[in-house]
Amino acid sequence: MSFPPNEAMRKAAQTAINWNLKQPASGKWGTTVGRRRANQISRGENLSMDVISRMYSFLSRHQDTYSAQRDTGKRGKGYYAYLGWGGPSALAWAKDKLNR
Repeated sequence: MSFPPNEAMRKAAQTAINWNLKQPASGKWGTTVGRRRANQISRGENLSMDVISRMYSFLSRHQDTYSAQRDTGKRGKGYYAYLGWGGPSALAWAKDKLNR
C-alpha cells in the first residue's frame, strides 16, 4: 500500500528544491536520497510504507534543528533539508500512517 503526500508536504518540498536551485554547490542542502525524496514529494508521488518510515525517522531526528532555525530566522541547510522531507506536516502525516 502507498500513500500520496498532502499539499502542505508538497509545498514544503518545493520550497526546499527552489532554495537549492539558487545556491552554489557548497550551499545546497541534502544528500542524494534527501533530494530524491523532495522531488517525489513535490510531484505528489505515492509513498510506500518503507519510505514513510524513513521520513518519520529523519523528521523526528531533525525536528529540533528545524525549529531552532525557524525560530531564530537563521535558515540554513538543516531548515531546508527538513522541508525537503515534507516539513512539519509530514511528521504528523507519517506518524499517522505508521500507527494505522
